[in-house]
Amino acid sequence: MGSNPSRDARLGTNRSQKFTKELLDNFLSSRASGTSYKTIGIYHIALDNFIGYPITPEGINTYLNSLTCGNAKHNYYRCIKTLCRWLYHTDQLPTNPIEKVLPPRRQKRLLPAISKEQLDILINNALCERDRVVLNLLWYSGIRLSEASSLISKDFNWEEGTVVILGKGNRYRKALAGNGIVRDWFAKHNSLEITADGISTMLKRLGKAAGIHCNPHSFRRGFCVHNVKSGLSNKVIQSLGGWESPEMVSHYAQSLSFEDALNIYRSVNAAG
Repeated sequence: MGSNPSRDARLGTNRSQKFTKELLDNFLSSRASGTSYKTIGIYHIALDNFIGYPITPEGINTYLNSLTCGNAKHNYYRCIKTLCRWLYHTDQLPTNPIEKVLPPRRQKRLLPAISKEQLDILINNALCERDRVVLNLLWYSGIRLSEASSLISKDFNWEEGTVVILGKGNRYRKALAGNGIVRDWFAKHNSLEITADGISTMLKRLGKAAGIHCNPHSFRRGFCVHNVKSGLSNKVIQSLGGWESPEMVSHYAQSLSFEDALNIYRSVNAAG
């Protein structure tokens, strides 16, 4: 995008404006009222240390190159991209510097997805009924950690086999309710009786004991991969898991091995 003379005259020609705490506070205040605390926290992680850097392509590249967070660097880039768009569209910058900054390259790697066999091992290592309920709920419903930890018994519709959750973007949606052990628990308890941090700690402890890479999102990926292996379409899995697009399902399903894909191919062709 070229420079606009009238816009430059209105804003001044200083193109090395530095990012300040005041700009950060104004940016965060400009976010929609429905923006979650988690999203605001992500902006802080990405932008707090950007304070003092010039809001120029060179300044942004210098900041990004100083980071040592691997693939997470792309999340910093996205936050700065949103910031720059806001600064430009609110006439606080004469040009949008992010347009001259290339996104950080992502190193492709297979992220862990809990298989049914691994789920059974983790359940066998669980110390109490509540932990077994959490494991089953996360794997069979595919819901996120924050969604699971806030559930109460009235959220469930067992005749339909669904649960209403407060999902990403503070929007309510339906999800699968889980299996029988989840139903039995919520017939006697109003909640899981454990916080989100408590679930993360429990999974880390269980994973270490069982020798399985185990975190909340590995269950969500496991839900996705299991249903891909079961032959469900990306569109169906998208709806069940509350993903924004079928492409997101494809991203999660990267953990699907060639052997898994071959078995799906054989089962489909055998049925035909």
